[in-house]
Amino acid sequence: MPTRRRSTTFLAVAAFLVYAAPSLSDASSASAATTTTTSAPPSSTSPPTAQVVVSAFSEKGDFIDNGVSAVYTSRWRKVTVTTSGVSLSYFNRASKTAATFSFAPVAGQLLAVGEYDNVQRAATRSAGFPGLEITGPGRPTGCTRLTGSFHIWDIAATASGVLTRLDLTWVEHCGAGRPSNFGEVLINDAPRVGELFASATRITFPDQTPTLPYVLTNPTSRTQPVSLWQSATTLSHFTLIPARVTCATSVPAKSTCTYLIRLLPPRPGMYSATVLAVSKGATVQLALTGPAGGV
Repeated sequence: MPTRRRSTTFLAVAAFLVYAAPSLSDASSASAATTTTTSAPPSSTSPPTAQVVVSAFSEKGDFIDNGVSAVYTSRWRKVTVTTSGVSLSYFNRASKTAATFSFAPVAGQLLAVGEYDNVQRAATRSAGFPGLEITGPGRPTGCTRLTGSFHIWDIAATASGVLTRLDLTWVEHCGAGRPSNFGEVLINDAPRVGELFASATRITFPDQTPTLPYVLTNPTSRTQPVSLWQSATTLSHFTLIPARVTCATSVPAKSTCTYLIRLLPPRPGMYSATVLAVSKGATVQLALTGPAGGV
């Protein structure tokens, strides 16, 4: 049987990560997260009460986000989500931060569960190729040339083709560069644990092993209890540290808690673990995987 270990037990093992943990309000930090949640504005191409959550991760050297990872749960300026393509536009007026996320099937086809390889820039893709395009603070116009892929894990739509549910992961490289931006898009599909909802269902780390944010959101007017564990039969090499100490046991009302995750491998190889978030007797799983060259 798998054994459980609370996230708080990792504090002594990786105390240096707490000391060096990035500031969530500093735009130059290695990780950042939004702290408010709102529904996307209704339109003819989005569900009327769409919940849109995007985990946008970035490696050091990535041109799009300059190595800064973020979780976006609000301030959506445009939400176009149909079986013909997904286009999301984020804008934070206070910080003047903007980002867009676009995914398209081969022209003439519809999005469905499966892998989309050999992508080209979405707006200018050739016949026979799916499209992907991410923009961010580092490069507001996106990549001139790109490589990458995206995978649809779950999708549902109305008879007219408007998406009512989506779980999509992507990876993009600008030009022929190795550093990537990558992440997950959840539309009305964010995992729920009691009254809370989570920002991701799976995180696949790149070889560079950056520190990545995982966010639990509490939309209610009461503080909600929470505990996080790792379920493993062997010692996990993933560290899981709350950005605030109080987040180890609860998520404040109308607020979020961010947990910083990092893979610290002892040697090259493939690593995996499962994080269990528990609240009011309910449990949600976060799958962690990733290759590593050792540290």
